[in-house]
Amino acid sequence: MGNPFKLQACLRMDKKDIPVPLKIGKKYNFNKNGHRLYQIKVPMDLRDENWNAYGRCVITEYTLGNNKTTGIYVIVKVFDKVQGEQVTKAFVSDEEVDAVLSNIK
Repeated sequence: MGNPFKLQACLRMDKKDIPVPLKIGKKYNFNKNGHRLYQIKVPMDLRDENWNAYGRCVITEYTLGNNKTTGIYVIVKVFDKVQGEQVTKAFVSDEEVDAVLSNIK
């Protein structure tokens, strides 16, 4: 039996759960299935289920329990269309990482 935690480098939510419009400095709630570990007050991407980037946020608090993670995030940067496309294109998937690492001799 191991730890049932996932360490997260971005906040990924269903597109329907991402507020429109996003406002810098506003607090928003999030809910995720599973136990997830987030860094507090460290800027990270806010992304949808298809890895599209909407802006940068910081998690200010979160709680774990009953196989759920709930918390609060604050938007610190909202991407315009071009910025969002550039950040989205720069994303490196787990499959891409695995392919590179599998070729290391």
